[in-house]
Amino acid sequence: MPIGELKASAFSATPSTRLNRRSFLRRTMAGLGTSAVLSMPAVRSVEAATLRKTRTVYRLSSHGRRVCSACKANDAHRFYLNADSANKGRAHLGCNCGIVTQNLPSRIWACYFRGGKVAVFDDRWGNPRCPPA
Repeated sequence: MPIGELKASAFSATPSTRLNRRSFLRRTMAGLGTSAVLSMPAVRSVEAATLRKTRTVYRLSSHGRRVCSACKANDAHRFYLNADSANKGRAHLGCNCGIVTQNLPSRIWACYFRGGKVAVFDDRWGNPRCPPA
């Protein structure tokens, strides 16, 4: 076989069965992407999404600030359903306490906020049915 024929057959346009670097990487990344998608935890139903173990509540925090005793007492005992309620539930005009989040177990959250019907819970109110957070 002449040398010219070898060069022509080596670079022919016919598909080869060899695995080159580019196709290897393409197949590897496709396999990794597929395995990543299949291994992600997914919400199976609406019921599973509503049965979360913890719920987020909002509180006012005096940590690292110079605040009065009214702010300290208010911050230590009150839980809010959302950030807007926390902002409106400050101890006094000019209160500079920060708004922070806290996770509560779902059963305590349901007791404090009556399933989302009330926006504020104060543990000084003395509700014996609700366990402390």
